[in-house]
Amino acid sequence: MRVYKCNFCGAPIYPGEGIMYVKADGTVLRYCSHKCFVSATKYGRDPRDLAWVRKRSKKPAAK
Repeated sequence: MRVYKCNFCGAPIYPGEGIMYVKADGTVLRYCSHKCFVSATKYGRDPRDLAWVRKRSKKPAAK
């Protein structure tokens, strides 16, 4: 059983969960939720600037 990490927030993704997005060049991006997927692809947000990402990954704030 392989556990992947979310490309946006770093949360673990267990088998059968999450979204696998394959770009035209063959790059595979994995997201734990629709919220992470939309934030990264549609809005182009930087995960370091979002408080909910820091809470989910339990990393200190970037200064």
